[in-house]
Amino acid sequence: GSDLLVAALENEGVQRIFGLPGEENLDVVESLRKSLIELVLTRHEQAASFMAATQGRLTGSPGICLSTLGPGALNFTTGAAYAYLGAMPMVVITGQKAIKSARQARFQLVDIVGAMRPLTKMTRQIVSADSIPSLVRDAFRVATEERPGPVHLELPEDIAAEASAASLIPPHQIDRP
Repeated sequence: GSDLLVAALENEGVQRIFGLPGEENLDVVESLRKSLIELVLTRHEQAASFMAATQGRLTGSPGICLSTLGPGALNFTTGAAYAYLGAMPMVVITGQKAIKSARQARFQLVDIVGAMRPLTKMTRQIVSADSIPSLVRDAFRVATEERPGPVHLELPEDIAAEASAASLIPPHQIDRP
C-alpha cells in the first residue's frame, strides 16, 4: 500500500514531501526512501504544513505534507486552515493506527478525518490499498479545481502494509487560467 501511494504521488509529479516520520507512517517513509521523491524533514508538523501550503501557492500544484497520527496530525490543522482560506492547493497525508486490528487499544486515536472536515475541501480515510490510486488522483483533482485548497488523506498502518495489484491512473492535464 505504501509503495502504491508513493508511486501514485510520483505519477502526479510530486518531487518533495514535507514532514516528520513516526511509527504509523514508517512504511511510507521507507517507500519514499526508495523513490525519487525528496522527504524534507521539519522540526514540527505545523512548519511542514505551512511549507506545503506555500509550495502549492507558488507552483499551482499541490504541496504535500506527511505526519503520524494523533497530536502530530492535529498540528496540521493550522496549515490546512491557512491553505483553505488562502486557496492554496495542498495534500495532507496522516498516519493512523491499524483499522483492521487494534493491538494498542485506543492510544492516541483521534478522529483526524472529523477534525479536518471543516478545514479541507475533502478528507478521506484509505480503507483498502486497492483504492489508493483513485483516491490520490481524486485528491489532486479536488485540491486544484475551482477554488484550490487542502485535501486530507489518512493512511492506517495496516493498509500501508497491505499488498495490492491496483494500477495507477494517468494524471489529467489541468488548464489553469
